[in-house]
Amino acid sequence: MDDRALAVRRSSRLKLIGLAALFFGPLLLSWGYQKLGFDWYPAPRLTGVLIQPPVHVPLDAAAPVPGGRWKLVVAGECDAACWKTLVDLRQIWLSLPRYQDAVVRLYVYPAGHGLAADRLDQLQGLVAVEDSDGRMLTALAGAAPPADTAFMLVDPRGFAMLRFRKDYDPRAARKDIDHLLRRFVPN
Repeated sequence: MDDRALAVRRSSRLKLIGLAALFFGPLLLSWGYQKLGFDWYPAPRLTGVLIQPPVHVPLDAAAPVPGGRWKLVVAGECDAACWKTLVDLRQIWLSLPRYQDAVVRLYVYPAGHGLAADRLDQLQGLVAVEDSDGRMLTALAGAAPPADTAFMLVDPRGFAMLRFRKDYDPRAARKDIDHLLRRFVPN
């Protein structure tokens, strides 16, 4: 064999090894990541605060809401920040048409401090619940501090799962709610 034939043979061999490395390299890399225990996918970042452990909130007994629905709950007297939260929740609810039957928005207020009828009409689909004896508001305050909570998400079994601070971002809140509903609400 002459030098030219050896060079062609060596070149062909290197091409074959390179092609095999190109194919098997990612497979070996992913197998190594799995075997060494690296976490490839980071956990999703929630802008809301998980309530640990979840607190049972007795909303189903007093609220005229069909069972088995997720609830976005705003509690307390309604000032300007509360009104903004209610409007934001309406927009979030409207932007999730796939889950509108699975989610209800509740406004729980103390006796004698409800919203005017014209303001309630502006918030289509909002369920206003008067807490005459203060039990619901006390339970909601036990789940999340009212001074720092704009609204909270309550699961169909009545457990407060997630709360959002007063300085929440509506887009990020929508993303969190969509993420949770996508996992737990059947289509």
